[in-house]
Amino acid sequence: MALNAPKAVKALILCCALAVAIQISPARAAERMTLSTGMAEPWTNQEHRGFTDLLIPALFKRLGIEAELVVNKASARAITLADDGIDDGIAARVEGLETKFPNLIRVQEPIFVNDFVACSLGQGPAQADWQSVSAYRASYIIGWQIFDNNLKPGKELLLAKDAEQLFSLLKAKKVDLALHERWQALWQAREAGMKLTILEPPLARVKMFIYLHRKHAALVERVAQELAAMKADGSYQAIAKQAFKGLGKPARLEP
Repeated sequence: MALNAPKAVKALILCCALAVAIQISPARAAERMTLSTGMAEPWTNQEHRGFTDLLIPALFKRLGIEAELVVNKASARAITLADDGIDDGIAARVEGLETKFPNLIRVQEPIFVNDFVACSLGQGPAQADWQSVSAYRASYIIGWQIFDNNLKPGKELLLAKDAEQLFSLLKAKKVDLALHERWQALWQAREAGMKLTILEPPLARVKMFIYLHRKHAALVERVAQELAAMKADGSYQAIAKQAFKGLGKPARLEP
């Protein structure tokens, strides 16, 4: 029939097909999303069985959306990709990112809380705080602003290039305290065969958030609601139990 149709009819059919394609494309695009994170084990791992690896797909699946988490350790680049809309969003970033990157919208419900702690092999203050840890030889990774901004001038400070070097310094007893994030520290210690002591309380507890590109503005509140629902129905805690198994006491990831 189409072979014998007048040119005007053919043109009309083509226009209708294009119109349908235009209407369907955004919906299809919204069915699969890519978010990035820069956090290492046990938040993510090569098997995609880390906490954030598991949480992001489960969270978006509740909204009928297929979501993928990719690791991008180049922090500034990852934020730019999300702000430009190349990635659909970014996971586990501190509050206030939206003030510098207006294309990013923060999901109000925290994805988790990071504990920044002092770690030792048995030596250290009975009560950890910024002042008490300054009396010990300490190390942390270059560029970690939570420590740059809060650690008091102290006995001795030796900066590390990465987590592996940080815990090598502690194991070799070149420093008394390694300052790091709780769960990454416990994972590093297990890999290195170290019996690590986490000094309590945490030096800081920082809420971390999901950000979505503004093209997904309609999803932001729904993501927040589903994340809160996961915490309420126990599915959030079940993922934490699976991801942090063998690293110590149950993960305290909520405010």
